[in-house]
Amino acid sequence: MEWTGGVRQGWALQAGFGQGSNLPEVTPKTSEDYLLSVLNEPRSKFDVYWSALGLRKVGTSRSIPVLLNLLTYPMQDVKCVAILTIAHIGGEGVTPLLAEALLSPNYREKGYAMWAILDAADERAISAVLQYFSKNRSKLRAGKLDTLGDGIRFLAKFMSSNAEARAFVEAIPAYWNRLPKGTRAELNKHLPELVAQIEAQSLQYSP
Repeated sequence: MEWTGGVRQGWALQAGFGQGSNLPEVTPKTSEDYLLSVLNEPRSKFDVYWSALGLRKVGTSRSIPVLLNLLTYPMQDVKCVAILTIAHIGGEGVTPLLAEALLSPNYREKGYAMWAILDAADERAISAVLQYFSKNRSKLRAGKLDTLGDGIRFLAKFMSSNAEARAFVEAIPAYWNRLPKGTRAELNKHLPELVAQIEAQSLQYSP
């Protein structure tokens, strides 16, 4: 992968690689300004990708509108890194944006939208997650929905405070054994007590 010289230098600076070299030192604020200037006038798709990735370290809320424009950029990696950077920068404050991306037909990287929701969103995203699962109910129950693991982990956070989230999780035993082994293993890694309960209840649905 080749970068244009300016972006490579800018990435080195914001990552702290300039110390002890002939590259000038810059502050995080300057780095954000530089990366935003690249995104406003990119010279290649790799400029866009590495600048969006760099903003994950030095970006502030000023970067979010620019990153939002990248959610429909014609390069999959850019769309994926953009939404994760938005989540990292904005935290709970960007919950509505992440929920909208999950449901929007214009944003096709649903796995990354769900990952971003798990990483940053608050309870305001519950409705969008449940709507998405309802829309994809047949895939979900057939174990063919790759967003399910992160979605379950997100909803599990709110089982004690949200009846709809709790009801969804409590229905999982009925199709638990149809989920891919990888999904079940990942859930067990993060939610071992909950998975133990689900597995015990799933026995009544075994053939």
